[in-house]
Amino acid sequence: MLDNKKKPPATAIAGVHFQDDALLPEHLGEDYSVLLPIVQSPERVANGDIFASLSGDMQTKLLAILASQRPSTDPTVDDSAEGSGRYSPISAVKFLAKDFPPLEFLVDGMLAKGHLAMLGGRPKSGKSWLVLQMAQAIDLGTPFLGRNTRKARVLYVALEDGERRLSQRCKISRWLPSPDAGVMTAIANFDGNDSTPGAGVDTIASLAESYDLIVIDTLIATLSGNADENSNTQMGGIVNQLATIAHDTDTAIVLVHHTKKGGGGDDDIFSTFRGASALRGAYDVGLLLERKIGEREAVLHMESRDLEMEPMTIRQAPNSAGWEHIGDGQVIGQIQAGRRVVEALRSEGDGSTSQQLADSLKISVQAVRKQLTNAERDGLVRRETANVAGSFRPTDLWHLVEAGNGVV
Repeated sequence: MLDNKKKPPATAIAGVHFQDDALLPEHLGEDYSVLLPIVQSPERVANGDIFASLSGDMQTKLLAILASQRPSTDPTVDDSAEGSGRYSPISAVKFLAKDFPPLEFLVDGMLAKGHLAMLGGRPKSGKSWLVLQMAQAIDLGTPFLGRNTRKARVLYVALEDGERRLSQRCKISRWLPSPDAGVMTAIANFDGNDSTPGAGVDTIASLAESYDLIVIDTLIATLSGNADENSNTQMGGIVNQLATIAHDTDTAIVLVHHTKKGGGGDDDIFSTFRGASALRGAYDVGLLLERKIGEREAVLHMESRDLEMEPMTIRQAPNSAGWEHIGDGQVIGQIQAGRRVVEALRSEGDGSTSQQLADSLKISVQAVRKQLTNAERDGLVRRETANVAGSFRPTDLWHLVEAGNGVV
């Protein structure tokens, strides 16, 4: 065992050479005795099981030690050399030894700083209200769809709503913005004259240093009439540059986009994003608002490179201002089923039995009873118990109440 009370030469600690004083035994403490045998044995370093058994902090320290041992004859380009940087290789061990901080979420489990996110949905589905609500919540540090937020600097670039409508929506949402919040209603085009990103992307790059979240509503409104939104070359150049800006500045960027008319034609909901497939390839987080015309509820689908995300059911307020979280992605099916049984009761008439409604809907009587119970809980129907001819026990007869007559 080495005597850690004395500082050994930086080049001769049990045959292990150190170039970084922070990796000397007195700095590593007890971790040194665990890591040194691994470093001294190339076979153990190469053993992936041993590496995996270490904690994340110990893995980082081990990699840092290995990086500090890099021989001067290593042909890998030194990233500290003049003219190097993003386009120059560095040692893989040195790269893995970098200590990256954990994701800093602006919305817990949904959106982190440094992420490029895209929110899609059909026109008039409530996308703009949703991102306005997100910007407001992050600006003030209040919950968003039942999730905690981190108070941060936000910029809302509203390109489809004029100043008057944007002002009205902010007031309806009761947003009293902080001094750090900003809004824009115009920006230069994101596409240039030669299929490269335009001046608007440069504007976002310059603004990203001053904000933690930039919402761009919508992507299509940033494009000139000459842009081809189906071109992977052109659209990929734009969104990949926005992703680079987000990653480099640690600013979250949210792009609002439209979905295809008639859907995507398969079971992959995210294939319904309109335009080039390069859009999906560029974002870190995908959000898609699936909402049927005439219904207040919607499913917010989510996918991410870094997170496991599940869909949620949300409901828009009657005056369109704001969305609320009401359950997981299955809840909307229960709501829609309850709506169908209420419609069947309206069609069959007050005083219908569960069996009559089941026959009308062609589903089991047990399913109808469950849906009626939920509708009763929500104040849409009421029951009365009566003796019915041919039945040996009292039977529930169902009636619409005033709220149920307004169900759509």
